[in-house]
Amino acid sequence: MTGPAPYLLAVAAVGALLAAIAGIRKVGTHWRWSAEVQRKCVHVMVGLFAMALPFLLPGKWPVVVLVLLALAAMLVLRFSSGFLGGAGAAIHSVERRSFGDIWLAVAVGFLFLRSEGHYILFGLPLAIITLSDAAAALTGSTYGRLRFATEGGEKSWEGVIAFTMVGWITAMAMLLLFSDAPRGNVIVLGLVIAAFGAMVEAISWRGLDNLFVPLAIHFFLRGYLDAAPMELSLVAVTFFALAATAAGVSQWLGLTRSTARAFAVALFIFLGVGGVGGTVFPALAIGAYLLTRGVLPGGRLHPDLDFLGTLCSAAAIWLFIGEMTGPSSIHFYNVAMAGIALGYGLLALAGRQRLWALVLLPSCWAGVRALALTQWHPAGLPDWYGTLGIASLFLVACIALAMPHLFRRWRAPRLALLASALPLAAYFHQVGAL
Repeated sequence: MTGPAPYLLAVAAVGALLAAIAGIRKVGTHWRWSAEVQRKCVHVMVGLFAMALPFLLPGKWPVVVLVLLALAAMLVLRFSSGFLGGAGAAIHSVERRSFGDIWLAVAVGFLFLRSEGHYILFGLPLAIITLSDAAAALTGSTYGRLRFATEGGEKSWEGVIAFTMVGWITAMAMLLLFSDAPRGNVIVLGLVIAAFGAMVEAISWRGLDNLFVPLAIHFFLRGYLDAAPMELSLVAVTFFALAATAAGVSQWLGLTRSTARAFAVALFIFLGVGGVGGTVFPALAIGAYLLTRGVLPGGRLHPDLDFLGTLCSAAAIWLFIGEMTGPSSIHFYNVAMAGIALGYGLLALAGRQRLWALVLLPSCWAGVRALALTQWHPAGLPDWYGTLGIASLFLVACIALAMPHLFRRWRAPRLALLASALPLAAYFHQVGAL
């Protein structure tokens, strides 16, 4: 298809999607389905539809248009109770606060643009969050007896087991159909993917499992799709050992077990995607954040998870920008992450030992320069990279020390925006100059 036809098809697809949601709401009301059953029916229908997008729409821009239209439609359903006869109630009538519909649309767009024509990298993450998440929710709500606390409420071990089993079967089937992985790899890889996805889902909150699970599985597949079974087993043991260690030291860190596991999962993903060089400053940012918890507590309901979500989102944005525009963004990413680490470090010391800024700022800059010159990152930095780094870190230091009150609320996103402002501008300047 050429011309406007793909875009008209995208518009028609969104219309059909809204009609299907309205139909599920009507049928669910007639048969007195629970709010959770209606929501999961919509979830499965949307997920299966999204999995078919590469076969329905040619090229990336029609899919981008469809995702944007779907996001707009989800927002209308969320805030307009009378739209389409109250169809939004099929998604939003559950008692807990969730933005899962929004995050799922974002995940679909992100995966489609990053999969580069490899369907397994797009379809398998969506299949896991579509089928396994629905199985976990319905199993947990119906049969769940062994429950554990999370920041978003409670979840059940029965649900976790259902997620893992359905995910294992789904992963093996998709790997056999859409990849060249050997059969021995398929069994081990499918189990690791399912267990990894179950862990990520168990620690997610506010519907963010619809974003975190598919993205985490996508990154895992990119790194380990062709790995040997022994390597996969070693990766799995390392991951679960890291998660167990985090849970073991959670009380010492002042974190809940669920939150500590979330930090462990985040570090594992950083290592898998960016290697050691891309994990140094996110790890330092996490350490600096933990220091601020006792000195400058966050004012939000779940500040630990808000910080972690912001840090991972910032990293994903940098990765996405770098891959979509061409030139590597790793050097600029490290400047931004160093700024976040520096900001939290200075906030932890504010009012007590501000002279430490004379140590922290040059230390962060030395770390950025060291990473830029090591084997982890290729040569070819622009001449003004040194000026950019010191200017960005100096800006963060000045504002964090002079106006710490700006970070009493929305601390994580404000620091991330402040630390990324100059690196983003410089990166796009470099892209434009090429």
